[in-house]
Amino acid sequence: MPEQVPRQNNLTLIRFVLAYVVLFRHCMDSSAQTAFLEVRNLFASQDAVCLFFFISGLLVTSSYGRSSSLKDYVQKRLWRIFPLYLFAVLGAALVLCLASSLGAAEYFSDSRFWRYVFWNGLTLNFMQKTLPGVFEGNPFNASVNDSLWTVKAELFFYACLPFIAAAVGRCGRLWKKNLILLVLYLLSFAYRGLCRTAAFALDAPFLAPLALEAPGYMGAFILGMFCYYNFSRLKGLLSSRLSFPVFLLCLSLSVLSNVGLIIYIPDMVKYILLAVACFYASFSFSFLHTFFHGLDCSYAIYLFHYPLMQWMVARGLFVASPWLSLFLCATSCFAIAYAASFLERLLRK
Repeated sequence: MPEQVPRQNNLTLIRFVLAYVVLFRHCMDSSAQTAFLEVRNLFASQDAVCLFFFISGLLVTSSYGRSSSLKDYVQKRLWRIFPLYLFAVLGAALVLCLASSLGAAEYFSDSRFWRYVFWNGLTLNFMQKTLPGVFEGNPFNASVNDSLWTVKAELFFYACLPFIAAAVGRCGRLWKKNLILLVLYLLSFAYRGLCRTAAFALDAPFLAPLALEAPGYMGAFILGMFCYYNFSRLKGLLSSRLSFPVFLLCLSLSVLSNVGLIIYIPDMVKYILLAVACFYASFSFSFLHTFFHGLDCSYAIYLFHYPLMQWMVARGLFVASPWLSLFLCATSCFAIAYAASFLERLLRK
């Protein structure tokens, strides 16, 4: 069994930054304000989601290795995901009654309200994204929380992990373990290509979005698993003189491709660049290891920011003052997320 991921790391800080990358990009897209046009591509939300899944692959595989049983593993994963998730779904459904164009009686008796609670409670968010009379005039869309789709992807990865770990565990040699992970990584992108090719060949545009559903992001999670099984060797490379230049190169290539200053980098390559940069940043810069310890509210920020942002857009705040509204959304979301995470931790005890 590989050594455990050390507690002294920057993963909490990195996830906090990634949550705000997603928040900023969603604000910039949904508000449709020209003030954000020149900087919006610096905040690549898809790259941030990729790194969330990469970190999840690393940490959840480690958690699985420490679990006393499959039941223990499942319980830990469900307790990690669902309390805050259900609070975000039910909280938005109830509070946004105040933002609806319908009266309270009409709002709660509308079938769309109950479909939203039911389908989103099951993490099948695509079945009902909107609430009755809520955000209907917003310029980008009327969705209550477009961030929730990643939760069902996480659950898919959690379900697959025991099977992958069992297959990898049967391999005595490390190269065989890595070969299995490589095949799964390539299959994830083959799935993307198949969805897009089928959408074009069959003239079925509804197939194209399936490319970025859970199997299409499995590659990022697999990279996290790869880093776990090769942790000792990869950590040893961090002391190399070349490690920092490689970190800068990987990070720079990813950012420059996002803003169009260099040629487009395929996701199959870009995910590896991002994973290398993230791994280095996670276990280097030791002066930051104690900088951001304490309550991790990045998951709550990710869950709660979208309805807050949509409400601010609906109220015209971004039109009145784009940058001030961005700041207010960021700070308000942090306060809400911190309070929710604190209460959740109390409930666990």
